[in-house]
Amino acid sequence: METGNLHLINTALVFIGVIVATIAIVYNVRTAKKTQTAAFLFESRKDQEYLEALHVLKKVHSSEKSLRSYVFPSPDSPVTPEELNDRRKLQYILNFYERVAVSIREGIYNENMIKRTSYATVMETWNNAEPLIKAVREYIHSETTWQEFEWLVSRWRKSPLKRTR
Repeated sequence: METGNLHLINTALVFIGVIVATIAIVYNVRTAKKTQTAAFLFESRKDQEYLEALHVLKKVHSSEKSLRSYVFPSPDSPVTPEELNDRRKLQYILNFYERVAVSIREGIYNENMIKRTSYATVMETWNNAEPLIKAVREYIHSETTWQEFEWLVSRWRKSPLKRTR
């Protein structure tokens, strides 16, 4: 066999090896992302603080109390210790979804898996908490507070979860 042909065969084998290695890396990264997402989803369902925060948000939203009053209490009706505790829980749930959105945006979590398992909860949480988010942004003069959560909701509104058959 000529040296030129041998060199060509070696080059082709190296090229094929690089392609196989690249495919394996991409496959492993996708699998790791899904594994990480599954672990997150499983753990979040057991997160008592998360569950309590969702409950508090629903309770406050369905009550007559304005979410803005947690940020801008009236002088004749200051925030009570119970309301302070509720406010911490509300902040927890908003920060929770902010971290989820950042993790999705940065490619750490598989967005499709989270969307399929948490779409209704994420959208309901945003809808219920939006007056509070706007009040906090107004109070601290920042439009970036919980902006990643807002990004995720906006993204999912443009492409809502479809029913599968």
